[in-house]
Amino acid sequence: MNIPKRYPSLVILIVFIATDLSRAVTRNNIPAANDPSLPSIKDVFKPFGKITVEIINDIGGTVPLPFHCKSKDDDFGDQSLQPGGSWSFSFKRQFFGRTLFFCSFVLPNGSFYFDIFRDHRDTAGEDWCQHCVWKIRPTGPCRFNGVHKKFDVCFPWNKNKSLY
Repeated sequence: MNIPKRYPSLVILIVFIATDLSRAVTRNNIPAANDPSLPSIKDVFKPFGKITVEIINDIGGTVPLPFHCKSKDDDFGDQSLQPGGSWSFSFKRQFFGRTLFFCSFVLPNGSFYFDIFRDHRDTAGEDWCQHCVWKIRPTGPCRFNGVHKKFDVCFPWNKNKSLY
């Protein structure tokens, strides 16, 4: 099969974009009441823009929250959040919409696992997010809802209790 010269360069461009989009960066945060950086319904989803995932310790009491987040390509190692503390990471979505980051959390009642960013869940429909802010609670993670301005997009823990 004879392939014209323009097609190999297109394939190289697609491979470059797909690998470049999956790089992730982390950041520690200090929570602030009524934080203006929380996303709002006025935000416009940018399909190839940077996604930020923020995790907030909302398990209650004075207990720190140990956790470990990773994807197929990135491993953020063991982390810990003080009560009310937050931690975040940013990345660009994979070209074909298969981005997945998952975390294992150690709570007083055991270890639990959750897909903290799942492309088709978090970038589609009314509940999409560009800045996905999660409060980790004993019953499961709850994501900030830009429409209601509350952490009311809640999910149960994944059936597998741990990543390890």
